[in-house]
Amino acid sequence: MRVERDTCRPHADLAMCGGKIVTVDDEFSIASAIAIQGAKILAVGSDTEIQAYIGAQTKVIDLEGKTVLPGFVDPHGHIHSLGRVLQNLDLSKATCFQDVVDLVAERVQSRAPGEWIIGQGWDQNTWPDKALPTHEALSAVSPENPVILNRIDGHAIISNACAMQLAGITDETPDPYGGKIHRAQNGKATGLFVDLAEELIRQHEPVSDADIKARIKLASQALLNLGVTSFHDLGVSPQELEVYKEMDQEGDLDLRIVGFFDDPEGEADYRKLFAEETIKQEPDRFFSINGIKLFRDGALGSRGALMKEPYSDDPENTGIEVATVEHIEEVTKIALDCRVQVITHAIGDLAIHTVLNAYEAALGSRRVKDHRLRLEHAQILSPEDLNRFHDLGVATSVQPGSAISDMGWTETRIGPERIKGAFRFRDIIDSGALFSISSDTPTESINPFETMFKAITRQNENLEPVGGWHPDQKITLEEALRAHTIWAAKCSFQDEFVGSIEPGKQADVVVVSHDILECSAESLLEVKVEQTFIAGRRVGEFSV
Repeated sequence: MRVERDTCRPHADLAMCGGKIVTVDDEFSIASAIAIQGAKILAVGSDTEIQAYIGAQTKVIDLEGKTVLPGFVDPHGHIHSLGRVLQNLDLSKATCFQDVVDLVAERVQSRAPGEWIIGQGWDQNTWPDKALPTHEALSAVSPENPVILNRIDGHAIISNACAMQLAGITDETPDPYGGKIHRAQNGKATGLFVDLAEELIRQHEPVSDADIKARIKLASQALLNLGVTSFHDLGVSPQELEVYKEMDQEGDLDLRIVGFFDDPEGEADYRKLFAEETIKQEPDRFFSINGIKLFRDGALGSRGALMKEPYSDDPENTGIEVATVEHIEEVTKIALDCRVQVITHAIGDLAIHTVLNAYEAALGSRRVKDHRLRLEHAQILSPEDLNRFHDLGVATSVQPGSAISDMGWTETRIGPERIKGAFRFRDIIDSGALFSISSDTPTESINPFETMFKAITRQNENLEPVGGWHPDQKITLEEALRAHTIWAAKCSFQDEFVGSIEPGKQADVVVVSHDILECSAESLLEVKVEQTFIAGRRVGEFSV
């Protein structure tokens, strides 16, 4: 029995009965009813047990056998970027670069000269020639509109001549540290900018506070409709931070946001930043920021992931060092002193190894028992580093969607031996490390049921490949659900108040169309969220 002991037997404001409550507590308990008072879960148990909490003013929902899950926690994504994509061109279905050009040409017809055109989601690996794009055809259809088109992983952009001219980019513009301007054999800039070179163009795109607010609202609604109630926003800019603070003060946030500072780099005073701008998490606060996002390398798709040996399909290239090991170690030391969480992007095997080295060095001089340092992506993992996550207490957030999106070309990039270390979800869990799954939106789908499906089947939506890609790295449905709820919450110190359905926690719950514990794996792709509640309040575009 899971009824909270209370001799006063307070009445619930809301009760849900006659369903299947998947609590995701330590025992993975199953109940049939739940009582909610205010923002908190009052009790969880059988219909008979919850009846004791129902009074004359209690609103009762008959679940009619429906399943209730904890609200999903997405521990890695970019909410402003998601909103930006929802407002602009979706390039994810483009089958070749000409499709991209055609979409931009169509958008130009509805834009005045000088207005920026933004797009997201192209992936040259899905095109017949697999060639990285160049700007000429794009520039021809958009001579008076600056254009920025983001690669699916966000680690490369293609821009047109108009945007490059506004940014002052010439063929002689040097590559910035941590970035690359692609050039043709004759030395001319192709319009492709990778990693930190993107900022040479991006900084000129006009973005108002009103733009950011509208995008946060748009993205939040999309997430809530899919049952995501808590979101870790990685790389919050100073402008975004101010908008978040204003929205939080005005009660204008419907989604729980845990923010992580964008790394200011340069001559930044990190102690001052952490002292003045951190906002501690509280159960009744919808925005907090108590962590920083660092980058060690780029992405595998644009050959920016930092590798110990050259790329198999680019023998002169080992990736891009976005930040030095010394920088990561120094910032981590300061963050540990200030009790601020550190998250570092690391995809390639060298990036992962050196970030773990930096963390180990920082921890060696500081005794912090519960630091929850995180390493994001962990895509290409050397055997020597597998157990270091657990040994150092480093958590990780991985993206099953990226594993499946990238499976068709990953071995071409890194060869038959290193592929054995790719997307090792099963091995990371078995090592005992804290493990979570996420979308990295807008890179992959924000639908948590798609994310779980890909983690447990290692297949795409067409059930390919048969048996799964590297099936030894599949995880179970229970593990996937924990990794998208309570384990994800724990990755950023939220587990005391969200992530599971237990008395005393915030009433963040979702009602879904399928019994996911009994349905087939492929049926996860059909699951619909019918109701979403945050802090006991119904949100999203649903009706009870």
